[in-house]
Amino acid sequence: MITAVQKLERFALAALLSSFVCAPAYAEPNVPANVPATRGSGSTNEFGKTNDYNEGRLDEDVYTHKWYCDTTIPSKSVTGCEVGKTFRVPPTRQFDPLYITVPLGFTVPPMNMQCPQGLVCVDHPPTIDLSAIRGPAEALTPGHDHFTTTDNGGVPEFWNVVVVGVTSRATYDSIAAHRSAEYIFALIKNHDPHVTKLIPTNLFLYFAVLPVGR
Repeated sequence: MITAVQKLERFALAALLSSFVCAPAYAEPNVPANVPATRGSGSTNEFGKTNDYNEGRLDEDVYTHKWYCDTTIPSKSVTGCEVGKTFRVPPTRQFDPLYITVPLGFTVPPMNMQCPQGLVCVDHPPTIDLSAIRGPAEALTPGHDHFTTTDNGGVPEFWNVVVVGVTSRATYDSIAAHRSAEYIFALIKNHDPHVTKLIPTNLFLYFAVLPVGR
């Protein structure tokens, strides 16, 4: 018998799939603009910045190394990246989690997102496999915001991506206003109807968390 919570999770995952594939017309789901030269990692070490929310404040993520996806995990994407299954072989022994919130069933203005829908942020994979959660095997990486629980002393490291789907714009805005992964954890613990459970991936990003403007 399917419980109400299970029904919600199925709905949320279906919405997540939709958010991955509903990209602007200039995005090419079947012909990514920057397919990596090596499956499981970016083709070059790009340099750039995004933002992230860390313990109530806004920080900068400074990227100096290409992304990594554990290719021991089966993936049908050209990148080797997978949502719905966790990694087996991390790129290093030292890493921390990176939680990303993904809007489901609504849009967020590009200027209000750290990685806007339809654009590939620096050192992010262009596509990812969603077949483990009953989605397309070659989906565009969706727009999202970043949440960390540490700055690792400002030292760059790998971060394992964990997805959190959000089905309400008001809840999404509230999460952004709190700027805290702990707030997300509290919503999940309290069975908030507008957030999914934590969804694992085999994807790692590499950056340093620094104060804004440093």
